[in-house]
Amino acid sequence: MLLQKDKIALSVKYVSVACLMLYMLQGVLYPTSLFLAKIFLAVYFAIGVFCMTEILFSGTKQALIYTSLAFVLANIAYFGFSDGIEISTFYNIDPQSPIKQTIFIFLTLLIFFYISKNELIDGKLLITIYVFWFSIGVINFYSLSPFCPVLDKEVNSSGYFFVNILPLLLFFKKKHIAIIMFIISSIIVISSLKRGAILILVAFMAYMIFIWTRDSKYSTIQKFSIFMLCAIVCVSLAIPVYYSSAAMQERVSMTLSGYSSGRDLIYQQLWDNWTNGESLTNSLFGYGYAYTPIVTCGRYAHNDWLELLTNMGLFGVGLYLIFIIQIVVLAIGNKSDSIERRLIVSVLIIMVVKSVFSMCYDDKGTIPLMIILGYVAGKKELQQTTDSL
Repeated sequence: MLLQKDKIALSVKYVSVACLMLYMLQGVLYPTSLFLAKIFLAVYFAIGVFCMTEILFSGTKQALIYTSLAFVLANIAYFGFSDGIEISTFYNIDPQSPIKQTIFIFLTLLIFFYISKNELIDGKLLITIYVFWFSIGVINFYSLSPFCPVLDKEVNSSGYFFVNILPLLLFFKKKHIAIIMFIISSIIVISSLKRGAILILVAFMAYMIFIWTRDSKYSTIQKFSIFMLCAIVCVSLAIPVYYSSAAMQERVSMTLSGYSSGRDLIYQQLWDNWTNGESLTNSLFGYGYAYTPIVTCGRYAHNDWLELLTNMGLFGVGLYLIFIIQIVVLAIGNKSDSIERRLIVSVLIIMVVKSVFSMCYDDKGTIPLMIILGYVAGKKELQQTTDSL
């Protein structure tokens, strides 16, 4: 018979996962910004606050949880004391969207940490989340739903859907299925023409090759031969695809010529604004939440570090850096050949690359990565608690 505490944890698991999925189905199953989505998000936030309270009162040993809380609470405080009227009035930007996404992301870490430390997460649940995320990614990428936005550009941001769930492939027991899903994801990501997503894909693949070469029982010559064969096959398939796509050729040509979609200008504007700051206070604590559009005339940084440097100064960058360092600590705290170590290193690769070439801490696409962090940190907490008994 389940204890009352176990029943609560089980309810948290099913209700939170259901609300998460139902919320993410906006733009797929029903229109975006429907009031129904706000209800799902409100319930999810309430569960997140409950989990946060339970975790703090239980006194967790995981520094990652405390640093994540410090980071999100600092963002909330900055948002509360910042004036978003100027941004929303002059640049037609909703300053509430980034803070909502940041809270959403970090509450997900707390919720899945709570569920994991109560031994309620297994591979089946994480594979289910993978299949769900992959499915809505496909629907968004190909605009298969009448509620999906119709894209009039060759570049498709939905490519990030697929790189954010790559680490979850490690939970597939049948490796050939994982390989097939990886190949399909790779084709979609490359077709999206999102350079940041493609870079993440390459970095993840390099890490997987490193793991394979270390674990494989083949000789060095055999490993090299297999690698070269795969490389030749990939290049042979890629060449005709490249020459049959005018958009891909144009994208590659623009990249080689130094075109960065205006990112270089945005980065320079934000860096100059910080280095030529009016006071030491601005350098240390920034100019206020969502201030970057004021500097760049209506555009966000597309770089976590410059976004934080402008909005929250060295204080915000420091908090975020400590959070990233704690992810490294979590990885080191697991055995080198464990799935937990490989999951966290994969998450770290994706988050670092994404934080430089896109946005990570206020992008809801980061949710799968936070689920993995919560899962591994929760298992670590449970292990430490068991060892101390």
